[in-house]
Amino acid sequence: MHCSDCGAEIKDNDKFCSSCGSKVGVIQSESPIGVKSRRKKLSLNREELKSFLFSHHPKCEKFEGHTIKIRSTQFCIGCFIGYPTAFFGILVIYLLGLVIPFETEFLLITGIALLSSFILSLLDLTKIRIIKIIQKFCIGLGFAFLFWGIWTLPNSFNINLILFFIIFGIAYAIIMSYHAYSFYKTCKKCEYSLDWEKCPGFRKLNE
Repeated sequence: MHCSDCGAEIKDNDKFCSSCGSKVGVIQSESPIGVKSRRKKLSLNREELKSFLFSHHPKCEKFEGHTIKIRSTQFCIGCFIGYPTAFFGILVIYLLGLVIPFETEFLLITGIALLSSFILSLLDLTKIRIIKIIQKFCIGLGFAFLFWGIWTLPNSFNINLILFFIIFGIAYAIIMSYHAYSFYKTCKKCEYSLDWEKCPGFRKLNE
C-alpha cells in the first residue's frame, strides 16, 4: 500500500504515513510536503526533457563527444552546427550573388565533395571532437552548395523540385540511418544493453 499524498510505501497497520505524516485512509487535500515533492519531480522531468530535446543524446559519458555545452545546456553537435551552416550557407551564397558566377557543375561537385566528409564517421575519426565539429560544418556547407547546384540545373521548376526532394531525401536518410545505428550500437554495448528503465541516462526521463 502507498500513501495517497506522497506515494511512500506504508504498512497495512499504519495509521499515519511515516514519510509525510498524512493519515492513512483519509482523503484530503495534498499535504505541502507532497505538493513540494511532486513539483520538484515535475520540474526535474521538464529539465531532463528539455536537455534531451537539445542534445538528442542521453546524459552518458559514452555520448559526451556528441554534444557541446553552452552555459548550462548541452546541444547536439550535428544539429547545432550542421543545420545552421546549411541554412546560412544557402542564404549567403544567394545574397553575395555567387549562384550566377558559379557554374552548376562546380556547385554540384563542391557539394558532393563536402558531403563526402561523412566518411570520417565511418572511419571513427569523429570520436575526436574537433574533427566532428569540422565534419558537421562541411556537411552543412555541402548541402548548401548541393541545394544551389540542383536549382541551377537547366530543367523546369517542377523537375528540379522533384530532384531536390529525391537527392536531399536520400542523403538525409543515409546520414540519419547511420546515426541511429551508431546510437543503437553504443547503447547495445553498454552494461544496461538498451534497458532504458535502468539506464541512468534515460531513467529520469521515465520517472
